[in-house]
Amino acid sequence: MRVTNNTFPNSLLRHLERITVDMNKLQEQVANGQRITNVSDDSAAANRILDMQEEKEKIAQFTKNASRAENINNTTISQVQNFIKISDRVSEIATLANDLKGQEGLQAYAEEVDELIEHALQGANAKFSGEYIFGGTASGTAPFAANVDANGKVVDPDAGGPGVAITYNGAASGPEFHLSESGLVSPFTDGTTNQQFADFINNMVELRDALESGSQNAVTSTIRDNLETSEDQLIFTLSRQGSIQLRIEFDTNLNRERYTDLEENISAEADVDISQTIVRLTQVQNAYQASLQSAGRVLNSSLLQFI
Repeated sequence: MRVTNNTFPNSLLRHLERITVDMNKLQEQVANGQRITNVSDDSAAANRILDMQEEKEKIAQFTKNASRAENINNTTISQVQNFIKISDRVSEIATLANDLKGQEGLQAYAEEVDELIEHALQGANAKFSGEYIFGGTASGTAPFAANVDANGKVVDPDAGGPGVAITYNGAASGPEFHLSESGLVSPFTDGTTNQQFADFINNMVELRDALESGSQNAVTSTIRDNLETSEDQLIFTLSRQGSIQLRIEFDTNLNRERYTDLEENISAEADVDISQTIVRLTQVQNAYQASLQSAGRVLNSSLLQFI
């Protein structure tokens, strides 16, 4: 077999090119800390990384949903707590009114209750991020409408009747948020609960009208019972929103842990062991230098040196 003069130089060149490719790749890995920069580097690992990155994006969206749901729920809890404070004071006034004698004292209480009615109505039509929190899916319009007189005072158009000074015009339910693949939660109170808020304010209107009548016996046991029922409903609502808060926190913690696990798994797939890569790079660089030195000695030799 005839060996041409170019055989060794060509083989050497191909060998040096392979070593150069390996050396450049190792240098890039040391520089960026990544084992995989192209799918072709490790197609199986690259596909696993893409799947995990897609899952991370979903979890990130779930986390945003949970943050918004938590903010809405916190606002709801704050307003319900405010209702309970108002209810405590109104119930106290209803009890104290029995011991008062004289219209002036009753009128003073009536004026205080009237202020509390306005305060409660403002809370019932509270907003979060420009949306009414008690409106359900109909969050663009005020959910509670008040019947007012010429002076802007909330009044029952059928005084002495069932009490419809405040009406609820919102939706029956509120939007739901995905906190996980299969987990849905609504931080909004439903239409039944919101109607109870309207009943609560109507009970306050009935108490105020009774106080304004100036009769000590006008604050009947029925009025006090209705106020007590409203407060029980408010406390139940607060408890329910508290359980929703726990649910949001639980799913948020799970998502946070899963996100961390995915980052660690992606790192294990994509990142290089820097110390091992540096050792490997040193070995390749030494091999490159040795090849150059060996090639230099061979190429400088001729057949005359061996005769």
